[in-house]
Amino acid sequence: MTKRVSSAFPCRLLLILAIALLALAALGCGKGDDEGQGAKPVAVAMAIVQAKSVPLVGEFTGRTDSESTVELQARISGFLKKINFREGSMVKQGDLLFVIDPVEQQNTLARTSADVSRDKAQLDYARKERERFETLVKQGAVSQQEYDAKLTNERQLAASVASAAATASEARTNLGYTRVMAPQAGRIGKSNFKVGDLVGPGQNGLLATISATDNFTVTFNISERDYLLVAKEAMEAKAKGLPQKTFRTTVILADESVYPHEGSIDMADRAIDPTTGTLPVRAVFPNPDGLIKPGLFAKVRVELGTLDNATLVPEQAISDVQGAKFVFVVDKDGKAQNRPVTLGSRVDAAYVVQGGLSVGETVIVDGWQKVRSGMAVVAAPAGPPAAPAAAAAASNATK
Repeated sequence: MTKRVSSAFPCRLLLILAIALLALAALGCGKGDDEGQGAKPVAVAMAIVQAKSVPLVGEFTGRTDSESTVELQARISGFLKKINFREGSMVKQGDLLFVIDPVEQQNTLARTSADVSRDKAQLDYARKERERFETLVKQGAVSQQEYDAKLTNERQLAASVASAAATASEARTNLGYTRVMAPQAGRIGKSNFKVGDLVGPGQNGLLATISATDNFTVTFNISERDYLLVAKEAMEAKAKGLPQKTFRTTVILADESVYPHEGSIDMADRAIDPTTGTLPVRAVFPNPDGLIKPGLFAKVRVELGTLDNATLVPEQAISDVQGAKFVFVVDKDGKAQNRPVTLGSRVDAAYVVQGGLSVGETVIVDGWQKVRSGMAVVAAPAGPPAAPAAAAAASNATK
């Protein structure tokens, strides 16, 4: 007898599978809704944008130089006979540094001095002759023409004496040039010649260079905007009868150390450089220990004035995207909005905002790297401000 398999079992199995698929689909839809509507707000550190009066500090780059540098030049030709200093050492004003062989100049001085003596003797004789003929012409013993000839001869010899004396004076001066003295105190560099070398005016004239060490200078360029700010402030102070303002100036050296002595601005050039739109300015600093040498790289910080009611944003809150600056602002609904800003001067660990933010708005200081526009955020306790280098590294790591 053949048994028939009931068809109810396959139908029941298909029904169970269909119900399971529908349940899984429903569960998946529910999870998606939770992610879209019930996502937790991101915890970030926030700060309120504030306004306060801050010093305007300009930072500029330049090179150090000695306040006074003198190039020792050979004024006459001759063979170098002596070098009386150690290269790189300190010298005092009046020290004998180089000696050029003086024999030729001594001979020239002796010859010209002899010419002066000869011409003076001839002049003395001519004067006596002219005086004698002056008496004779009054007596009618000689003609006026003869007397005039004696007078002319005396005058010509007087001119010869003056010319010979000038030549002898020049020879005496040239003899002095064989001894090259230090015109100022300072540190002398290397000698450009050795004993026995032929030196003289022109290309072979630079013997060595001396730089004073008491002070040093840094020349840098300020923008037209900074110049106008300072100039207008000075005009207002003058109109009110206030004393001229001095600008505190400090130097940061190549190793990022702050030079311990403050300086002052001692020169501003006469005109703006049209090619760069900047004004060359020079600051002078004391150098009591002689630490600073000419040619060192230096950053100069100058307090240009005070900016009242400046809008400040922490440096840590700023992101940089291909040179454009952005911050995340928290709106009234607690959502982050990415906003471009225009920044001005840096003040400690913050920047002056020139556009894009208002006082009282809330910005994300830490955690903005994990936030996108429109995401809900919640305030978290703010930690200590990150150092600028650490903040920049964190910014680059999230890009």
